[in-house]
Amino acid sequence: METRISSKGQITLPVEARRKLGIKAGDVLQVKLTEEGVVVFPEKVKSSHDPVKVLKVLQETSGIWADMKESGEEFVRRLRSEDNERWKELGID
Repeated sequence: METRISSKGQITLPVEARRKLGIKAGDVLQVKLTEEGVVVFPEKVKSSHDPVKVLKVLQETSGIWADMKESGEEFVRRLRSEDNERWKELGID
């Protein structure tokens, strides 16, 4: 994908990139400088590190996947494959 920098130093992200990443007006993006150039990505959502809340979630969800017929790795592969198919149907690769 290609974009240009305006005279004010602004860039426009192509619509395909915004759709794929779920970026909308007002979202905060992180800009990282690397040896290869510049990388732009959505800011990560801040999570709560309250140990009491974390422990409660772990206790409430313990064993929830015990009856899964596929391994965790197989499950993730299947989800990714399904997502890739959806992207192709939308014309976004």
